[in-house]
Amino acid sequence: MVKLVIALHNHQPVGNFDSVLEEAYNLSYKPFFDVLDRHPGVRVSVHFSGILYDWLEKTHPDYLDRLAALVKAGRLEVLSGGYYEPILALLPEEDRRGQVNMMREYVRGRFGADPAGLWLAERVWEPELAGSLSAMGVGYTALDDVHFFSAGFEEKALTGRFTTEYGGRHLDVFPINHRLRYLMPFAEPHKVIDYLRGFEGQDASLVMADDGEKFGLWPGTHELVYKKGWLDKFFTLLEQNSGWLSTARFSDCLGGPSKGLAYLPTTSYHELAQWALPPERSKRLAGLWEESPEDFRQFLRGGYFRNFFSKYPESNRLYRRMLRASAKVKAAGSGPGTRALYKAQCNCGYWHGVFGGVYLPHIRMAVYKNILEAEAALPGRGGSGFELSSEDWDADGRPELLAEGEQANFYFSPAKGGGLWEWDYKPRGVNFGSLVWRHPEAYHDGDAKSISSSEKRRAAEAELKKHLAYDWHPRMCLLDHFLHHDTTPAASARAAYGEQGDFVTGEYACTSSAGPDGTLLKFSRDGSVWAGGASVPVRVEKDVLLRGDGSWRAAYRVHNLGGHKAGLWFGTELALAFSGKEHCPPGEYHKVSKKTFRDPVYGGVELELSEPLDLWSFPLETISRSEEGAEKTYQGAVMLAHSKRDVEPGAYLSFTLEVRPL
Repeated sequence: MVKLVIALHNHQPVGNFDSVLEEAYNLSYKPFFDVLDRHPGVRVSVHFSGILYDWLEKTHPDYLDRLAALVKAGRLEVLSGGYYEPILALLPEEDRRGQVNMMREYVRGRFGADPAGLWLAERVWEPELAGSLSAMGVGYTALDDVHFFSAGFEEKALTGRFTTEYGGRHLDVFPINHRLRYLMPFAEPHKVIDYLRGFEGQDASLVMADDGEKFGLWPGTHELVYKKGWLDKFFTLLEQNSGWLSTARFSDCLGGPSKGLAYLPTTSYHELAQWALPPERSKRLAGLWEESPEDFRQFLRGGYFRNFFSKYPESNRLYRRMLRASAKVKAAGSGPGTRALYKAQCNCGYWHGVFGGVYLPHIRMAVYKNILEAEAALPGRGGSGFELSSEDWDADGRPELLAEGEQANFYFSPAKGGGLWEWDYKPRGVNFGSLVWRHPEAYHDGDAKSISSSEKRRAAEAELKKHLAYDWHPRMCLLDHFLHHDTTPAASARAAYGEQGDFVTGEYACTSSAGPDGTLLKFSRDGSVWAGGASVPVRVEKDVLLRGDGSWRAAYRVHNLGGHKAGLWFGTELALAFSGKEHCPPGEYHKVSKKTFRDPVYGGVELELSEPLDLWSFPLETISRSEEGAEKTYQGAVMLAHSKRDVEPGAYLSFTLEVRPL
């Protein structure tokens, strides 16, 4: 008998809009089970992330009652997982166990079944997970057949479950058949049956496990799957072929012995492994994949999930930030803040592929908001001061400086321009430094025909790509620029101007002291600026006062250390998150002393200058790819407060910038 396991993984990111969840429910989650009800001979397995369970309990509890009835009737198996869909391999063991136990307890209470199987988010596998999951009581999981190909298995052998182990603890693993993933629901239903018929006469268990959203939510699939009846026809064919083919839950395939030991290397599904590579390598792998015969593709390997932390510094900061919050929650004895911490571990904001991921501000900001909520639930230190510490977050051998208080956190990179890359304002649960800068991507110079078949959509993508620009330095507050005399606002916005100094990414010395007004950080760097056809020695000093109410002040002094008068065009950068372009309009503002930017979502900020300066502002927008094609995403605003001065030898220009959250 051939057994077909149909397993759906239904998930939406923490922070996604209710309207998106409702659309997914109406187009995919609900109609799938409407069709299943009409076919009592079909069994399926399903995994919902805890984000969806939380939402469904509030909006459609009757739907969950319906699932419980199917479980009771033996037609549905509910899989466990990390409750808020984390990449389990990346979590501390205590959080990993807590996430899985939270899901297990929910499934037991809501559906009356003890889940032995576990859905592994993004199928990200590290060998030690076998021991970890087994110790939690997990019996089995499912991984892509590419995991098995990586270990040398042949496709024809992947017709049942295997067993892996770590430290003597065993875990069963079902291979997910990539052919079935690609056939369902995109090929005619009889084509799927024809493929399965190739196993007729064998005792074979084959698994199609994939995103449930492909059955209705992905572009064009609701029309195909439901209005044109693909799923109804397919289930009918399954019932008509029940003499040699049956649908099964994972738990129905555990009766006999496993097919043997399988030691699977660290990897994930093919597409994610490709996206994790640097742009040129990713593009090259995609080309090789397309050019290679199918039997050769099994030997092509990409990167791994952790590569996203080196590919995107923003992802690495977010990950390190989560780990820091986790350590604080653990030190406090867990309990308070645990649920918010687990929400912050939802994987979607930590990477980027076809979907927006870390590129989506509302997803990224939701992670920060939950991190801050987790920390806010912990016992406070009291007082308005800041606790200073240093950690090497980006593994460059130079520490970052962390200042943490009751109302705000400020994180600096002294070795990278003395920039402020995180400014948390806790009363609003917002990180004003949460931006993604403009990175090159493999799909930016790809053939638009490979992305979309729509002429109109290809034209829109071509227009978007005209606006491609890349940042040669991270976008942070308090980066110090010396501009070429012919720099324009447009050139500055495209990061395509002549930088005359070596301060933007240079290393600054830093000292700190506490006073009655707050914590004072004194940054300084001796460098050089190309001015008047010669290199001029220049010292930049910036004294940053951090206040307990979340506001801060930067006092600048730019010294001419040379022997001749120098014409300097100096500016300091402010890179701030806003929820929409309209809250910080682009433009050129002259002789600005004070400016207010109100934001109904984040609250906004107010700037005040000690003397009038010119201010340039431009939107930081990334060009990313989605299922619909290329799209422009607003990340925040970059402002440059600047002034041209002739500075005599031994003299300096100075000004002070006040920044207040609203």
